[in-house]
Amino acid sequence: MLRSDRVLHSRTANLVILTFLAIAIVDIATGLEHWPFGSYPMYSLLYGKDLAYLRLYGLRDGEIELRRDADFAPFDQPRLTMALSRIRSSDPSGRSLKQALAGLLDLYNRQHPTPLLGIRLYEVNLTLKPDSPGSRNRQTRVLIAEAGSHP
Repeated sequence: MLRSDRVLHSRTANLVILTFLAIAIVDIATGLEHWPFGSYPMYSLLYGKDLAYLRLYGLRDGEIELRRDADFAPFDQPRLTMALSRIRSSDPSGRSLKQALAGLLDLYNRQHPTPLLGIRLYEVNLTLKPDSPGSRNRQTRVLIAEAGSHP
């Protein structure tokens, strides 16, 4: 009786381990993340001296940077910029990106008392200079797409 219990526990433990491994392998292969099985891409990149990322700016009297999660609730900033990056790479014509920006502009204006006149998506390029004393990081912006009217 004792031996059969050990065998049952051993088989159950092996089945649980194999299930965890199978889910982790599927997540890694498909690029999905199902915690705790994911590949943790946040920590999988090593950045060099140059860094490029997407940033949204709203248009009123001038440009205002839109970085808060409350700006486009329920969307959070990291997933929103990742989605915009995917749209940008999947549609070279830029039509889908302009439609997405128009939707974000509408979402923002429905949630905030002071509406935006337009919205712009920039690619921000940052050159890091951590070893140069007294020097500042160099930042440039390139306009990718925009939606709405212009002030």
